Amino acid sequence: MSYFELVNSYDEIVENVRQFNADLSRGEPGITSLCLFRHWYYIPELDAFGPRKFIGYKNMRATRYNHGHSKDGRDTEKVLPRWFLKLPRESGIGKQLMSKLSNTLAAYGKSVRRDACIHVPKEWLKHEK
Repeated sequence: MSYFELVNSYDEIVENVRQFNADLSRGEPGITSLCLFRHWYYIPELDAFGPRKFIGYKNMRATRYNHGHSKDGRDTEKVLPRWFLKLPRESGIGKQLMSKLSNTLAAYGKSVRRDACIHVPKEWLKHEK
């Protein structure tokens, strides 16, 4: 079994986003490279974002993340689409959430990558339309 096992449930992703934001607010080293993340996942029940490379692995914490230099996050592409859809940047909700992400990162003195994209839960998107 790999040290970095992929998530199996939406609840695990929610917990990882919660943990990411807690680690970020504490200024944990490593995850503060916010402008490097391209794929961001929005969790409406937390009103918070988390990057794919962090949230796609089970029980992720800043300490584990910082030891995972061999992972690039691409293997999470296999599981996250079960629960999420990528928003078109030009859509109304896409613009709203990109602005929210931009404001979130600005609070840490960082900016969103030019090619960043936001993914949202499929079920949530059904209700937002």
